[in-house]
Amino acid sequence: MVRTACPALVVFDGYRGLHDGDRTAAAGLTALLGCGDSTYWNNWSERGDSLKRRFDRASAWLEMRLGNITEVNVIGLSMGCQLAVRFVHHASIKAPSIEFGQLVLIAPDPKYRPVERDVEEIKAGTSSAFEEAVALWGGRGLAGPRFVSGLADAANRMERTRIVYCRSDGVAEWSANVELMVDELPATTGIELIEAIDGEVVSTDDMTVDLGVGNPELDVHDRLWESIIFV
Repeated sequence: MVRTACPALVVFDGYRGLHDGDRTAAAGLTALLGCGDSTYWNNWSERGDSLKRRFDRASAWLEMRLGNITEVNVIGLSMGCQLAVRFVHHASIKAPSIEFGQLVLIAPDPKYRPVERDVEEIKAGTSSAFEEAVALWGGRGLAGPRFVSGLADAANRMERTRIVYCRSDGVAEWSANVELMVDELPATTGIELIEAIDGEVVSTDDMTVDLGVGNPELDVHDRLWESIIFV
């Protein structure tokens, strides 16, 4: 089987994400990498779906395309970041010959603790992102430390790893959660931490995060996915 010369991009949407792909950071990264024909979207599909089921679908997708893929790039939003890191770890074991390009994590929620949305879901008797993250990482202990450990390992495999976060994120929540991720990531991983600021524009060499646009009534967490432009 002839391998495609085009890199693959795996997109992990948020916990219950059904975003319009044309208006997200994933669309910009797709264009930048030139992989429009080899992009896989991993969304929440229906009631009863879970992070673990979504990971299984992504793994099955990888298995079917092992003969065609030469490079994997991954982008995740919110809880999709948990899936992204877990997927890179899995792919590195299943397909050691594959090259790993870019890993971009946007508004990650490491889950060192249940955030407000988790507490509401748990009280309502529904499955929470906090509980599903624990299950995704094997059901032993908090997801936060395992996510950060997996992220450090993934960064050592990827050509480039970037994390976009905002301290005023009202969903992932900075205190005792995102701040622990930032503090505990080893400096030796080379991970680029990009702190977005609500109402302002932050730029790097090939990325602009503009939180001065979009619906101000939406939380920063939800606006970040559509505020990133790759140039």
